[in-house]
Amino acid sequence: MVYIETTTDDLIVLNPRWLCEEVLGKLLGDMEQLPADGRLSFAHLSGLFPNMDVADSVTILSALELCSIVAAGTWYQVSCRNSLPVPYDDWKSDCPPYVGGVALVADSTAHLRCIFSRLQHAIWNASVDDRPSEWSGGIQFRGSSESSPDCVITIRVDTEEDEDVIRIICRSHDPQSLYQQQQKTAVTVLRVIDTCCPGVFLQLRALSPRDIREVDRPRPRMYSALEVSTAQLDGREEVRIDGDEEQEESLKDVLAFGDETLFDTLRPGVELHVSELPMFTRCRLAALLDPPHPQGRDWLLLALGLGLGDFVPQVDATETASLSRTDRILAVWSRNDDSTIRRLLGVVRQTLQRPDVEQTLLELTPFCRLSSHNPRRSASPSTENNDVFPANCNHS
Repeated sequence: MVYIETTTDDLIVLNPRWLCEEVLGKLLGDMEQLPADGRLSFAHLSGLFPNMDVADSVTILSALELCSIVAAGTWYQVSCRNSLPVPYDDWKSDCPPYVGGVALVADSTAHLRCIFSRLQHAIWNASVDDRPSEWSGGIQFRGSSESSPDCVITIRVDTEEDEDVIRIICRSHDPQSLYQQQQKTAVTVLRVIDTCCPGVFLQLRALSPRDIREVDRPRPRMYSALEVSTAQLDGREEVRIDGDEEQEESLKDVLAFGDETLFDTLRPGVELHVSELPMFTRCRLAALLDPPHPQGRDWLLLALGLGLGDFVPQVDATETASLSRTDRILAVWSRNDDSTIRRLLGVVRQTLQRPDVEQTLLELTPFCRLSSHNPRRSASPSTENNDVFPANCNHS
């Protein structure tokens, strides 16, 4: 028996062998029987499943996120059967003024390409203005926005060296709407990945707007959180890709599509309150600072550097031995309104003198937050993040 949970009516398949052989086997079998673009007609489905009503086959395939309805009763999209090559993207002659995007990067062992058809299915079933156009490993659509009907989003997956990269490339004439659509799209991507690959570690990187405008560079280069955070920490207005002396762009272009008004509403990541550090970042800091250090450069020195020496006996009590000392120190320190990531970095650099901890913190610091976001000041650092995604996107 196979139980399939859906957002409407759940399905129960009494014969799993029938599902695998008669449904999935025929759908994913001979590639020559179906169109290269994965667009199936009513006749295609009738021929594939002669003993089933087309509505029933669509119900099962949709529940498995293998089939999207293009036109009810007429056309259906099976993205996993799309073998079209990447189309030529000619935006140089008519590129909107505001471009940018983000990338979600995972180790190649995550096999993000294998679940990309699930993401295409999610986009087909999301609120978009026009029917998406898709190819093998990519999809493009117009975001649903009354203020900016020309907002075009392209999502593509690539395997580069030992990493799987999902790029979300955004173009529009309205930066505010474009920013919202970028966040909305990234949430959809994260939801699909978290469903298919729970616990996979993802790094967020910012795409180069200059490369997006260059048609000859279909894979825009990416700025890591380390590069962005270091620029913010040093007070620089430009960010540079590591190892590239010529590639330099303004943080305003990279984070806010070059729009001054939008950029002014963003708080730099290093200026955020420590309570806004993602859970994964706090876990990594605990893994580095909880174990005793041969020179004493561990959580105890961190507590002294933060002026929390009086709290050490409470944090180091026997009854709390199972809890992270580092995380408890940060929780106590987060009660202060001026406990920013910049100040924490200063203590790590000057008092702890631990380059490994400093690099980890810079690598896992969020890019920025909207100024309208009011972080919750509590004894426990907050993990909520509803405007800009953290440098890492692990949801486990």
